Amino acid sequence: MCGIAGVFEYGTASGQVSGDVVIAMRDTLIHRGPDGEGLYLSEDRRVGLGHRRLAIVDIAGGAQPMTGRDGSVLVFNGEIYNYPAIRRQLEADGVQFRTTCDTEVILHLYERFGLACVDHLEGMFAFALWDPNLKRMCFARDPIGEKPLYWAERGGRLIFGSEIKAILEHPSVTAEVDQSQIGPYLANLVTPGPHTLFKGISKLRPGTIMTCDSTGIEQKPFTPLPRSRDLREVPVAEAAATAVGLLETSLNDRLMADVPVGVLLSGGVDSSALVALLRDRGQDMATFSVGYGAGDPGDERGEARKVAKHFGTDHHEIEIGEREAVGFLADLIHHQDEPLADPVCIPLNFVCRLAADNGVKVVLAGEGADEVFWGYANYRQLLRVWPAIQAIGAMPGPLARAASSAVGSRIGMSGESVAMAINGGRPLAAHSFLWNSVSLRKHRIEDQIPTDIGWERSGLSREEGSRDRFMFDTQEYEFAVRLPELLLMRIDRFSMGNSIEARAPFLAPELVNYMYGQSLASKMNGNESKIALRAGLRGVLPDWVLDRRKQGFGAPVRKWFDSELGRLFELTAREETLGRYFDLQSLRKMLADGGAGFGLWPILNFGLWHMKWIEGRDLGDLLGQSTR
Repeated sequence: MCGIAGVFEYGTASGQVSGDVVIAMRDTLIHRGPDGEGLYLSEDRRVGLGHRRLAIVDIAGGAQPMTGRDGSVLVFNGEIYNYPAIRRQLEADGVQFRTTCDTEVILHLYERFGLACVDHLEGMFAFALWDPNLKRMCFARDPIGEKPLYWAERGGRLIFGSEIKAILEHPSVTAEVDQSQIGPYLANLVTPGPHTLFKGISKLRPGTIMTCDSTGIEQKPFTPLPRSRDLREVPVAEAAATAVGLLETSLNDRLMADVPVGVLLSGGVDSSALVALLRDRGQDMATFSVGYGAGDPGDERGEARKVAKHFGTDHHEIEIGEREAVGFLADLIHHQDEPLADPVCIPLNFVCRLAADNGVKVVLAGEGADEVFWGYANYRQLLRVWPAIQAIGAMPGPLARAASSAVGSRIGMSGESVAMAINGGRPLAAHSFLWNSVSLRKHRIEDQIPTDIGWERSGLSREEGSRDRFMFDTQEYEFAVRLPELLLMRIDRFSMGNSIEARAPFLAPELVNYMYGQSLASKMNGNESKIALRAGLRGVLPDWVLDRRKQGFGAPVRKWFDSELGRLFELTAREETLGRYFDLQSLRKMLADGGAGFGLWPILNFGLWHMKWIEGRDLGDLLGQSTR
C-alpha cells in the first residue's frame, strides 16, 4: 500500500516538470508510505512520477517507480490478490521476474495485454503507468473503488495523486470551492464522483481507465459496477453456502502479507465472522476495538471482548471521549482532504492508531457487508412501510404531505423527508432517502446551493415490482456513491493516516456480484437482516453473536454537540465562512433545540474544511478556544 503522485505535461510547448515539485507532492503522502520513496523524471521532462511506499509484500524488492522491460514506468497503490497465480502463468510462458511483488506483475501484464491488463487484476488498486513508446499516461482504479485517485488538468498539464493534498502542492493549482457540488455533498455526506468539492479537481470513478496523450484525456469503464437488475431466485440454504464459501476464499486471498495482520473487531456479525473464519485456519491474530466509556450506548467493547475471549485472540482496545475527538479535528480535516461527513472517521482513526501502535501493519475490516448482505436498520424500516410509501406517490399534494408525516413518524424521519424522497412514483434509494430533505431544504441560503443529489438511477431493464425496484435502486446507489466515495474513503484515509493497510474481505467482486442479484428473501425479511450470511455462519459463530441485534458503528456526536462540539460550532458560525452558504439563524436554532447531532456534523465539517483548505487558515486557535 502506497501513495502516488505525478505530473504529465502533455500539451505544453516543452517539458518543464520540476523534480522538486514532484517530491513536494509526493511527500505530502508520507503517511501513506513511510518505508520508502521514489522519483522518476523522463529525459524530456514531460513526465514526473513520485511514490511513497508502505512495505507489505516483498519488503526488500518492491521499490517504485518500477520500470518494465519495454521502458514503461509504473507507480501503484494497492494489493493484487491474485498476483501469485498470474506470476506462475507468466513464468510458465517464459517471463523472468526480478522481484516477488505484485507491482512487477502489472508491468508484465501491460507488456502483454496493454490496457486490457486491468481485466486480469483482482484486488484493490489505483495506478499510473507511463508508456514512453506510445507517449501515453495510463491510469486505472479498481472496480469496487477501494483505492482513490484524483486528478486535475491545468494548461496542458495533467496533475494527479492518491490524495488531493498532493495535487494542491503543484504551483498551477489553486484551491477553490465548486459551489455546484455543495448540494450533492450535503445530500450524500460526500461529493459523488467524478466531482470533488474542489473546483477543477476530479476523482477517477471505480472501474475506470483514463488515458492521456498529446490529443488529450479520455476515460472509459473497464469493469462495470455491479448493476445487473436481473433477480436470481435461489434457496436460502444454497445462497448461504455459496456466499460463505466465497467469503472464505476472499479472506484467504487477503491474508497475503509479509507483515502481521489483525482484525478491527466490533463484536457484531461481520467482524466476528472474520475472526471465526481465521480461527478455523489456525491463524493467530490480534484484534482491536474502540469505545466511548461505560454506559455509552454506542460502546461495543463488551461484545468485542466476549468474541475475542471466545476465539482466543490477542485483544486490544482504546477508549476515546469528546476531548480526544475535538483534539483530533485538525488532523481529521487534514487527512480527509474533502469532507467525508461521517463521524465514524473519528473512532476509525483511533482504532487504526491502536493497531499501528501494536506493530500491526495490515487490518481486516467488515466494510461492505451491510451493502452486500443488507444489514442496515433503515432498509428494514422502509420495507415495513413500503405499501404506504407506494400509496403516497399517487396522492395529491396536501394529502401526500399529511400521509408522509404519519409514515415518517413510524420510521424516525421527518414528513418532509418522506414527501421529498418520493418522486414520480419511484422513491429514492435508502440512504439518499434518509438525508435528502435535511441536507437540501433546511438551513441553506436559497438559490445559493443547487438541490440535486449528484446521482441518477439507471433505467429499468424489466418489469419490476416496487420492492425489487427499491432494492436495485438502493444497491446502485450504495455501490456507485456511498460505498466507494464515503465508506471506503473513510477507512482508506484513516488507516493510511496511521500508516497501516485496511482490507475488506466482504468486497471481493465475486461475492458482491453473486449477492447483488439475489432476491430480498436471501437478504432481509421482517426483523431479520443478512439472512444468507447468518444462515451460512450457523455453527461457525455462536448464536449469541448471530442473534444479537445490529448496533452499527457510530460516534456519539449528538452528546458531543451538547458541550465541546457545540461550542466549536458556535465559534465556527461566528466566522464569515458558514454565513456565505448557510442560514446561520436556523442552524443556531437547531443546535439550541438539541437536534444537532448528525444533522450539523456535515456543516461543521464543511466549515472547518473551508477554513483550512480554501482559506489556508490554521485551525489550532479555533479548536483550542472550544476546549477552554
